[in-house]
Amino acid sequence: MREITTVGVIGLGTMGAGIVEVFARGGLTVVGVETTQEYADRGRAILRSSTDRAVQKGRLDQDGQARILDRVTITTEMARLADADLVVEAVPEVLDLKHRVFGQLDDIVAEDAVLASNTSSLSITSIAAGTRHPGRVVGLHFFNPAPVLKLVEVITTLRTDEEVTRAVVDLSERIGKKPVVVGDRAGFVANYLLFGYFVSALRMLEQGHVSREDLDTAMRVGAGLPMGPCTLMDLVGLDVCHHIGDVIYAHSRSPMHAPSPMLERMVTAGLLGRKSGRGFYTYAAPGRGQVVEDERTPSPPPASGLTAVGVVGAGELADELASRLQDGGYAVTRVQDPGDRVELARLADVGLVVEASAPAPSPTDEELPDGDAWLEAGGEELWQALAEVVGPDTVLTTVNPEAAVAVGALSGRPERAAVLQVHAPTGNGQVVEIGRSSATDRTTVDLLREVVGRIGAEPVVCRDRPGMVVDALLVPHLNDAVRMLDEGYAGVEDIDTALQHGLGYPVGPFAMIDQIGADEVLAVCEELAAGGAGLPPESVQPSPLLLEHVLLDRPFTG
Repeated sequence: MREITTVGVIGLGTMGAGIVEVFARGGLTVVGVETTQEYADRGRAILRSSTDRAVQKGRLDQDGQARILDRVTITTEMARLADADLVVEAVPEVLDLKHRVFGQLDDIVAEDAVLASNTSSLSITSIAAGTRHPGRVVGLHFFNPAPVLKLVEVITTLRTDEEVTRAVVDLSERIGKKPVVVGDRAGFVANYLLFGYFVSALRMLEQGHVSREDLDTAMRVGAGLPMGPCTLMDLVGLDVCHHIGDVIYAHSRSPMHAPSPMLERMVTAGLLGRKSGRGFYTYAAPGRGQVVEDERTPSPPPASGLTAVGVVGAGELADELASRLQDGGYAVTRVQDPGDRVELARLADVGLVVEASAPAPSPTDEELPDGDAWLEAGGEELWQALAEVVGPDTVLTTVNPEAAVAVGALSGRPERAAVLQVHAPTGNGQVVEIGRSSATDRTTVDLLREVVGRIGAEPVVCRDRPGMVVDALLVPHLNDAVRMLDEGYAGVEDIDTALQHGLGYPVGPFAMIDQIGADEVLAVCEELAAGGAGLPPESVQPSPLLLEHVLLDRPFTG
């Protein structure tokens, strides 16, 4: 196999120009090709702008920038690729167009040159079928921004020569990337898992389960991901998301990837995300990342005037909440025995009661009791007693999930009832989910948002459903990764590498499962599978391999 020292890149949009920069930074000679001089100049400008930013941020000196730019030739002539050892196609995701490009390359490059496609979703086998030498064709999927993200998915077909695969993997490592070798399947690793997660997030939005801001906060802060799904889809481009999602669904026919009617409507209306200036959010200008207010931007809630809070229950969580509420400036009344009517009478003047009898959540704690078990444990008597003791405007909450309706019904004040789900902190902060019923009023929600902020956490308001937002999105996403492993498509290390270095996750999904506890992931899957979360059964049915690891007490990593 010839050594790869000269690389051609066809298509110099944002991704193609980024790939040119990656190879040039790696010391290779690069020839970039576009169809017109206008597009060629645009590609050169993208390259120049990207390296200028690197100089401004101190990541590159001016001599280094000059060396990078000197290694690059940009042209409109395909014939200039004759000496290339590797050509990477980065043209739009249209199979016929890719066939035309690869057909032309057959008559230009040497027979032992490698041909690669940067497609994010199309079949490499189908692309290779349009060439005379399919054995030299691979997928080489970079992630945007290519100069920053380390992942490269190397996709092979049944015809791909092993020497070609080794050469591309070696080159990827030489230019500082982390290659993952996988077979030819729609979406490959990262996009297949990502777009199942996107579809679930879109379903939540469309059903009015949560607002765009709270959805993003839930996953960025509560799950520790780099950004929430709405922000990420706006960045990628809603038209791109729609296309990739359709391609994956066409191959998988999985309900987890079923096209979103909301996304289709937005694309048809020209709401494409940052590139058009409006998507899920509105931006200062097309192509800018600065979010500006629009008609859906929530108004800051008015000050509630709350000064006194009651915390009912004993244990770690009750102690923690009482301490944080006190630090937040509230006068806190503790009642450790919920069955003591005399003690409960001390709550007569508080404006908020938090029932926190459940154990504190942690990565190894058992699942909180469900609503029926909670009622059997004395919840019914407690809320009836509290309704007689506290004032008519006092808000009643519990840390028990799926209990907002029960609290409202038992206390006779459904508009002033909600649940709180306290999540463990992540590297991005801590989320407390506020679960509302259909009767919970705006005043109650605003008060609870204020309280959560005062204790140093980020509030997320949603319907009180199994998994709320964080667990209902994160756990099926992790379960899907286990399912991919069980199917033999990719290994633990490759899947973790793909999501950590391609999507910017703090750790990969299997490392995340081991941190949370496979038993906890399984418990949430079973809760979601029991119904009521509005998720496709396939997405929440626990993978047999997940159950295996729980029963055998085996970690996925290490």
